[in-house]
Amino acid sequence: MVMDDGGVMGKKIKDVITEYEIIKEVGSICAGNSTHVFSQMINRCIKLEAPELEVVSFKDIDTVLQSSEKIVVGVHCKLLTKILGQISLLFLEKSAYEFVSIFATPGKMSPGFLTQLGVSTIKEVGNVVVSAYAGAMSLLMNEVVIPSIPVLSSGPLKEAIKFGMTNFKNTDKIYVHRMLFVDNERRINGSFFLVLGPDVVAHISNEMRNNLKEIGKMKDKLRKAMD
Repeated sequence: MVMDDGGVMGKKIKDVITEYEIIKEVGSICAGNSTHVFSQMINRCIKLEAPELEVVSFKDIDTVLQSSEKIVVGVHCKLLTKILGQISLLFLEKSAYEFVSIFATPGKMSPGFLTQLGVSTIKEVGNVVVSAYAGAMSLLMNEVVIPSIPVLSSGPLKEAIKFGMTNFKNTDKIYVHRMLFVDNERRINGSFFLVLGPDVVAHISNEMRNNLKEIGKMKDKLRKAMD
């Protein structure tokens, strides 16, 4: 978000920053926080690539996915309380096996097969990373954002991202925020997905605008006090 020292945020916030920009920035900040936690857990530097935000009908969600037929392993958490939606942490299939081998599984793993220990590892680590995502959103929104118990899925990307999205109908408009993460040396790569409905997007946008207005007021007070 670009903030204007002249107090423009406090006067014409709707003209300065759009709903689209707010959701894109919120998703990027939350994904960045999750990536930091992820990096600490595997003691590697995980890089985030440029964020993407698309607005589509739920039935057309696969149109925003690159390589939607690729097989992925995903951890999904629904967002509870006022912020309803879903956060998904998705690994490409080979990345999932490499990821599990870092933590718990000795020897080689066969593609297409995860041991019970491997499943538990992905779910537990995914839970921590997704919780970090929700925690960052809580701080930004100044309200409680609670993720559900994580569930695991495996299959084509377009099916995995829909897994557990029982809150949406085919005709519903949804906002899909995606950020890619990569560790080239360990050959780990995948995506964070945040999926929200328009009512939640409007709520987040209003709260963030209010927060920015308060920041603008504080700047004005500080400026007057220094004059």
